[in-house]
Amino acid sequence: MNKNTAPAPRVSVVMCTYNGEQFLREQLDSVLAQDYPLHEIIVQDDCSTDATWQILESYQAVHPSLLHIVRNEHQLGFNRNFHTALLRATGDLVAICDQDDIWFPQKIRRQVETIGEADLCFSDYYTDPTYTLPLHNYVSPRTDFEHMLFYDCTPGHSMLLRADLVRGIKEWNYLIYYDWWIVMHAQMGRGVVKVSEALNWHRHHEASATTHIFRKGFFEAVPHPTWQPYLLGPLHRLHLQRKRNYRYFYSYLASHIDRQRQPVPARIARLMLRRCPFAVLELCCICCRYFDRVYPGNPRGLKGRIRGFFYPFISAYGNDLFKLEK
Repeated sequence: MNKNTAPAPRVSVVMCTYNGEQFLREQLDSVLAQDYPLHEIIVQDDCSTDATWQILESYQAVHPSLLHIVRNEHQLGFNRNFHTALLRATGDLVAICDQDDIWFPQKIRRQVETIGEADLCFSDYYTDPTYTLPLHNYVSPRTDFEHMLFYDCTPGHSMLLRADLVRGIKEWNYLIYYDWWIVMHAQMGRGVVKVSEALNWHRHHEASATTHIFRKGFFEAVPHPTWQPYLLGPLHRLHLQRKRNYRYFYSYLASHIDRQRQPVPARIARLMLRRCPFAVLELCCICCRYFDRVYPGNPRGLKGRIRGFFYPFISAYGNDLFKLEK
């Protein structure tokens, strides 16, 4: 079929809810205001005890053919809830939606235009404390596989992905954040692309899942670290390596990344598991050599290489990505 006459991809929006009555209407309104026609909106509620379900029923009554709501019989937790909800999508592409953000009208259209043959497209976003225009707290994550091996920088709320990507992931571990797990498989598959434009505002508040997840524990990082990551980072790294979800994550990647096609990520994944000084030195040297793919932001020159060298420790300092334990 001629590219110009090919049918537009069907887009499913998948939202998971849990006690989201405070901001749910704003998010649903922003999804319904998209300038790209949606195939379906699936909302899976994880046993909310507030008015969330009643709000969903009221919206479904107005949009019965578009909005499909499901209520879990037992509480699944956000990782399992998102995974099982994503498997319900019947569209070609799936957009992941939080319950308390605000999407800009062009979000889906711009991501559909950009995804091409890739498995996943994400975008920049705003994180201002309140939705007061103009917004200023602009977040622009990196697309490099090497950086994503250290940090979950592509949150689900910014993702549009192929439905067959999720269905093709045969192994899930709910001690790993679902969005990190998805983007890792996209990197190992047909790749990841980005819209370099903020397409939504991500709300942080005391009741949100991310706020609850990232409460610090014994290895709490200071707010504005200077020397601490360099001196305390090695201890934090050893602490992480004892966690079973850390070992599972990097063991899985080490055995699944194609060493011929992606040699640097494959080597990093294997070295992340090792503790011997020579392996740690090798990892640091690789990060120094590829600092422009590893270190966040836009590091340059000698300073960039130094920070790249120490990034295995910098990224481990205060790292809560493997905090889930049940």
